[in-house]
Amino acid sequence: MRKTKIQNLNFVISSCPSELGEDVNIAYNFIKEVFWRVCKQSLLFCNSKYGIIEYPFLFRERQLDSVVLPVISSLCKGLVIAEYPIVRDSNIKGFEKEDSKGRIDYWCIYKDYSIVIEMKHSYDAFKTDLTNDERLIKRWETMTISQLQDVRKNVKYFSEKTKGVIRIGLHFITPYCNRDGDMDDVANFMCRQKEILMRLSRDVSCSKPQRTTPNFLASWVLPNNKKYFEVPYKGTYPGLLLLGKIFPSIAHEGSISMSINSD
Repeated sequence: MRKTKIQNLNFVISSCPSELGEDVNIAYNFIKEVFWRVCKQSLLFCNSKYGIIEYPFLFRERQLDSVVLPVISSLCKGLVIAEYPIVRDSNIKGFEKEDSKGRIDYWCIYKDYSIVIEMKHSYDAFKTDLTNDERLIKRWETMTISQLQDVRKNVKYFSEKTKGVIRIGLHFITPYCNRDGDMDDVANFMCRQKEILMRLSRDVSCSKPQRTTPNFLASWVLPNNKKYFEVPYKGTYPGLLLLGKIFPSIAHEGSISMSINSD
């Protein structure tokens, strides 16, 4: 993991898994672009003209969608659909499904790949040594073990002429502590970002680690201005975290026909 600055915003981001193929590298860059743009877009909601400090990541997944969807749409030149219908099948114990009608949070096309995305949102008490919110871990496991696996059969029937279908899981996590607007806690978070990300990565991947171990980690600290931390909620909220999971692309009907036509 390394510290980096993008458009005057400070991030900690894990390195790209360079030993993997083009599809994973493209997915890595896609997540990186989504994350920093979501952070930048969120700053619009700290607006002195209208007297608001209402960052979407302080709320839940549905409110976070108000910044995530425009960012993906911009990256994909409008080729994105939210709540994309799909049929789910799974024989994984505890997650069994057969011809179950459901939805994917987002379908989009980026750099000639189809991408299906599941998204979650949770909170993390960042000063703890263990991730003490079981709901955070359960959401991650549901997304990586179940939701991104039980679409594998159906995405093979996608007909768009792209190179393959990449499955991505995005888990946005809002770090917090209980003391109101405490700048010492903000400083604590800034110093411990890598440690916090590694702790989260460890704790969410205890079950079925091949599927649940994140391969993208990122952290962002709000700009160093006290006004950004004066949110109308109890506690201190110093920034935003992201755990990402990339699964290699799957060949589908559109990619097969594209290959045949090019020969």
